[in-house]
Amino acid sequence: MEIYFAPLQGFTDFVFRNSHAKYFKGVNKYFTPFLRVENGEIRKKDIKDLSLSTVPNLVPQIMANSCVDVEILVQCVKNHGFRECDLNFGCPFPQQSKHFYGAGIWDKPEKVSEVLSALKNFPEISFSLKMRLGNTDVFQTLDLIEVINSADLKFVTIHPRLGKQMYSGEIDFKTFETLYEKLSFPIVYNGDLKTSADIETLIKKYPKLKGVMIGRGLLSNPFLAEGSPFDKKRFMEFHNSLIDGYSEIYGGAEFMVLDKMKTFWTYSDKDKKVLKKIQKSKSLSEYIASVAMAVQN
Repeated sequence: MEIYFAPLQGFTDFVFRNSHAKYFKGVNKYFTPFLRVENGEIRKKDIKDLSLSTVPNLVPQIMANSCVDVEILVQCVKNHGFRECDLNFGCPFPQQSKHFYGAGIWDKPEKVSEVLSALKNFPEISFSLKMRLGNTDVFQTLDLIEVINSADLKFVTIHPRLGKQMYSGEIDFKTFETLYEKLSFPIVYNGDLKTSADIETLIKKYPKLKGVMIGRGLLSNPFLAEGSPFDKKRFMEFHNSLIDGYSEIYGGAEFMVLDKMKTFWTYSDKDKKVLKKIQKSKSLSEYIASVAMAVQN
């Protein structure tokens, strides 16, 4: 059973991925936040994020809603030496879904068919699919099981929520189980895995799983994939490497580094008073002192 680090826009960029892979074990694959086409070209920041990654087990993720998008994005992936690529049919954010990208593509079944069919033009690339149960209704995916099964995919990662739910609301295990049984590819589970016990329980319930993909759980606890207890020293080394990495990117602009570092506590399970102190930090030195205090508790 494999563990994959889910891509999260604004969090798991190349600085974070490189540092996490250096200090922690247990992650079999890291996935980039999605590359997408904007005004006929791939965003430069997406290409930079891809090219500066030093993680050996990295999988680029692309977001497309047409065969033209697929052509542009996969050529970029190939040009950077990758032979594995993940397709995003799951991003729930309205700024993407309203244009039929991410989870929004399920609103246009003809686009689902077009994009999945386009993958066959690249037999040298190993494709996987990350999906939701649909955007507004589970029948958006259930009615397309045969279409998905006809695609050239190595595995499918399923987050058992609708796009409209974002990251809240009940997980729909009933629909997940239908896809788990009827899709002809190995299945990876994604969603609300926060502890080693969560992972173990899931694997016992679904023994045919290829693996699990974890995002917020690994942001909250970077030790989760290796299943080891929290180590203050290693955590602070990791944390300081992030500060160094972002300091280099932002040219030493302290306020930008500080704002960036504060975001990584978004999914923390630390006491609210401790988190409030971190968020109120006015300088990096104050921030580092607050973090050091937080990891003592």
